[in-house]
Amino acid sequence: MKKVIFASMFALGLAACGGAGGGAKAALVKSCLDDGSTDEKTCSCMADKAVDELDPKLVNILVEATKAEDEDAFMMSKMGELSPEEMTSFMTVMMGAATECGMEM
Repeated sequence: MKKVIFASMFALGLAACGGAGGGAKAALVKSCLDDGSTDEKTCSCMADKAVDELDPKLVNILVEATKAEDEDAFMMSKMGELSPEEMTSFMTVMMGAATECGMEM
C-alpha cells in the first residue's frame, strides 16, 4: 500500500525538517527507499521533481508525511485539505514526475 500511496501522492505521489531544499530531498529519498520497491535513481528523481516543481506548502506536506506514524493516513487527510487548484497542481507535477522518472505504477 505504501508504494501505491507514494506513487499516487507523488502522483495523486514526500520534505525534512520543515522546508524545501536539501533536507526535503533527503527525507523524500529516504522514505522512498525505505519502501523498498523503487531504486535510488528513481527515488532521487522523484524527490528532485517534488522539491523543484511543487509549491513549498505541498513539499512540506510530503516531508511531514515521512515523519508520520501512518504515512498513508496522513497523506489522505492532508490531500482532503487542499484546494482544487493545489490538488490539480500536485497531481500534475507528480504524475509528470512519475512518468519522467520511470516509476512503475
